[in-house]
Amino acid sequence: MNKLLVFSALSTLLLVGCTPKNEFQPPPPPEVGVQKPTVKDVTVFQRFPGRLVASDEAVIRARVKGFLKTINFEDGQRVKKGDLLFTIEPDQYQAAVNSAKAQVAQAKAALKLADATLKRNQKAFETKAVSEVDVLTAEANKDEAAAAVLAAEAALDNAEIDLSYTEIHAPFDGRVARRTLSVGNLVGSGESTQLTTLVVEAPIDVFFNVDERTLMPYLRAGLGTTNEKKKMPPVKLELADGKQHSEEGIVDYSDPEIDPNTGTLRIRADFANAKVKLIPGMYGNILLPSEIEQAILVPDQALQRDLSGSFVLVVNAENVVESRYVERGELVGTDRIIIEGLQAGEQVIVEGIQRARPGIPVRIAQSQAQPADEKEAAPAAE
Repeated sequence: MNKLLVFSALSTLLLVGCTPKNEFQPPPPPEVGVQKPTVKDVTVFQRFPGRLVASDEAVIRARVKGFLKTINFEDGQRVKKGDLLFTIEPDQYQAAVNSAKAQVAQAKAALKLADATLKRNQKAFETKAVSEVDVLTAEANKDEAAAAVLAAEAALDNAEIDLSYTEIHAPFDGRVARRTLSVGNLVGSGESTQLTTLVVEAPIDVFFNVDERTLMPYLRAGLGTTNEKKKMPPVKLELADGKQHSEEGIVDYSDPEIDPNTGTLRIRADFANAKVKLIPGMYGNILLPSEIEQAILVPDQALQRDLSGSFVLVVNAENVVESRYVERGELVGTDRIIIEGLQAGEQVIVEGIQRARPGIPVRIAQSQAQPADEKEAAPAAE
């Protein structure tokens, strides 16, 4: 019995001694998805706050004194050039015209008499019937009468001008504001009375300021508002609700010098406003385009930030993760332009970023399909 127990114990010890030794097996490297940066030409837009202004505006005033007789429009009505807007009682001005016409007729009659007298004296002087002084006096009287005709005609012109001011017409096509006075009010007493305003709705102007740094590439390229062959590119307008206006604007004016207080140049863009969807006084953002050739783009989700700035994680030739600090550019769809810090052929981690950190090895999953290179327009910079 004891021999059996000893044999069993020895057998157990031999079996235990033949069991393989336990060793730690490290986990496999994490799997990440990578994508090489896309390289293509893009159009990016920079935002500049702008204010919409009527391309033409006129304050309609009474230029002569009198009682307002008629108002020939409805508040807010669109009118055409030459349409009658107001009339001021014309009676006294018509009477002044008639009086001036009478003065002209009287002056012309006096001139006719002076001319006849001169001719008679000149003929009489041939026979020495009158003296030379009489002839000279007659010539002076004729000149005085001719001057009186000119003065009377000038007075008539002034009277007719005053009469014409009793009818106030639209100087151009546009939309009138509300009237400031009602019929029967005395206007033009002591000063020209404002009656309403008239504004042009289409086209409409947008003024905006561009900083010197943004302006430099356009100046180097010879683009501006004074060169007919090299105009600045068309601009877009983003309205207060974040939506873009359907029309493009043409940059047609810039101030001749940069404002030294702000370091910006004031620029004007003209929009056709064909359907009158824009109103003077509105605010919006002008989107100024610029072309970037062979821009490097990566998915925006691949970018991370820390105290040192923005960076992406890349996988090197040894399948080890490295970080690349980069300078961010504008957003193009879901991709971000990388201005500096990344090469076109590097493998940027776009999936499994949370499992990767600099210095550790990783396994690369199947690469995502690269989008076809094409020229793409980018929204405004964030």
